[in-house]
Amino acid sequence: LPLSEESADIKDCLSRAGAVRANDLNQPRDELRKTVTEIKKDVHTQLEQARKTNKNVHGIAKELRKLHREGINNATNSVTVVAVLFATVAFAAIFTVPGGNDDHGVAIVVHAVSFKVFFIFNAIALFTSLAVVVVQITLVRGETKAERRVVEVINKLMWLASVCTTVAFISSSYIVVGRHFKWAALLVTLIGGVIMAGVLGTMTYYVVKSKRTRSIRKKVKSTRRSGSNSWNHNSESDSEIDRIYAI
Repeated sequence: LPLSEESADIKDCLSRAGAVRANDLNQPRDELRKTVTEIKKDVHTQLEQARKTNKNVHGIAKELRKLHREGINNATNSVTVVAVLFATVAFAAIFTVPGGNDDHGVAIVVHAVSFKVFFIFNAIALFTSLAVVVVQITLVRGETKAERRVVEVINKLMWLASVCTTVAFISSSYIVVGRHFKWAALLVTLIGGVIMAGVLGTMTYYVVKSKRTRSIRKKVKSTRRSGSNSWNHNSESDSEIDRIYAI
C-alpha cells in the first residue's frame, strides 16, 4: 500500500491483531531451504569420497591379484626348471651306475641291496620329475585358484622327487665307499636325513599354518552377513598379506 494515513492505521490494526511481516514469515522457510541445500551438498561430498575410496580399494585389490598371479607364475617357472634338472640327473645316473659295469654292460653290484634301493628310488625321482614337466608344459594359464591348486600338487611331487633323489644318493654312497669306509656312508646318511627332515618338517609346518589361516578367514567372512561389515571385511581381507606362506 502507498504511504498514507489510512495505510498506517491498517498497519497498526494488523499489528495489534498479531500479524507479522512477510520477510519474518519466510525466514524459517529460507533457513530450512538453506539447511536442506547444505545437507545435499554434504551427502554429495560424502558419496564422492566413498566412490573415490571404493575406486582406490579396487585398484589396490587389482594390484594385489596381479602380484599374486606373478608369484604363482614365478613359482611354476622355477618348479619347471628344477624338475628338468632332477630328471636330467636321474636319467644320467642310470648310465653311470655306482660300482661300474661288467663286459656285458650289467652293473657289477646288481645283486646288492643298496643298488636295488638306488635303482628304485632313482626311477621314482625320474618319472616324478617328468610328470611335473608334462603338467607344466600342458597347463594353460587362466584362473588363479586353479593354478594355485596345480602348484600345490606339483610342489608335493617335487618333494617326493627330492626325497627319492636323497635316498638314491645315500644308497649309492654305500656302494662307492665300500665296506671298509662304511662310516662315511653312515655320516652321509645322518647329514642327509637331518637336513631333509628339517626342511620338509619346516615346510609342512608352513603349509598347515597357511591352510589353517585361510580356513579361519573363510569362517569369519561367512559369519559377517551385513552390508557394512562385509564391505569392511573385504577391504581388510584384501589388504592382509602373509609375509610368508607355503603351498
